[in-house]
Amino acid sequence: MPRPLEGVRVLDFTWAQQGPFATALLADMGAEIIKIEGRDGERGRHIFPGERPVPYFVAHNRGKHSVTLDLKRPEAIEIVRRLVGRVEMVVNNFRPGVMERLGLGYEDLRGVNPAIVYGSATGFGPLGPMAGRPGVDIMGQAMGGIMTKTGSEGDPPSPAGAAIADQTGAILLAVGMLAALLRARATGEGEQVDVSLYGSQIALQSFEITTHSMMGRDAGRGGLGHPEASRRGIWRAFEASDGWFVLGSVDMYRFRRLAALVGAPELSERYPDDRRRAEGLPVINAELERRFRGETRAHWFERFEDQDIIFAPVQSYDEVLASEQAWANGYLQTLPHPVLGEVTVAGSPIQFGRRPASVAGPAPELGDSTERYLEELGLDWEEIGRLRDEGVT
Repeated sequence: MPRPLEGVRVLDFTWAQQGPFATALLADMGAEIIKIEGRDGERGRHIFPGERPVPYFVAHNRGKHSVTLDLKRPEAIEIVRRLVGRVEMVVNNFRPGVMERLGLGYEDLRGVNPAIVYGSATGFGPLGPMAGRPGVDIMGQAMGGIMTKTGSEGDPPSPAGAAIADQTGAILLAVGMLAALLRARATGEGEQVDVSLYGSQIALQSFEITTHSMMGRDAGRGGLGHPEASRRGIWRAFEASDGWFVLGSVDMYRFRRLAALVGAPELSERYPDDRRRAEGLPVINAELERRFRGETRAHWFERFEDQDIIFAPVQSYDEVLASEQAWANGYLQTLPHPVLGEVTVAGSPIQFGRRPASVAGPAPELGDSTERYLEELGLDWEEIGRLRDEGVT
């Protein structure tokens, strides 16, 4: 089946993670991504010295086409402006002001293509006293507050074990650009779309921050569960004899069944309603911990299934990579690789028509599509060779 963004063309000036993952998502949905890189390649190709090939670059740049241009050269800027007339979207995650200094800001490019959708991913947003500051993932996590909620009471501030500010910002940037594309196609008028690491982390915690604001209380750290949900019910991790698992949404009826299946029906009698159960959680959790440690995960999972208790194993990356569920849905996929032959990557989390989406293709070799797009602009081989020899491409 055709993918929904086939025919959409994107000029991509992104580097590292927040910007590149946004355009990787667009590529998975069928968009043609023209990645503009310097002659040495964007930083993601070199970010972890000693790693060759670089998993960081492979993960965020699948399915793109690389064009090398030295943007300090006026000839390169002219090539970009000509390409802008042939695309619907432009994306960057440079520090605010960089694209404007190059003559490639939104106002510059809408003069070339009035319908252009222009996306920018930054650290802290385009307005306010921090607008011009650079930012990386951990700064978004720090300022967004999530580091004060992850971990247990008394622990130092704890970032997540993944770049959740970069990735959330990337997802929201892709969403915003698709919304602007709908408007541009309907009206012929382009739009400027801005997303930041800081804003994405606030949005990621919409329930928690709103609860803090409305109720005026600090719920504390999440510990083995969630700062709010684990205060009110069984929503946390437990340890069996051979590994960890989580329980969630244990309402009044499930609590009665849970208490019975662990051999402690008196718990549901002692704590028969939501209020008393919330007050008794320290006692309840301690008793569940003691009993769960006495059997394997498989033992408990069979009983949870039978009694409709909502559970999941805590999986290592090795277990994720071996997960039948992940492969069945296309959440993991393989890609060809020029050095390794084949690599497993995180696939697209979005399905259309109840079919796993295939990722767009491998990450590009540096400059692999430069000549193709210069030819499209009408340059002949002599001119292309001259630009290469002079260091423009």
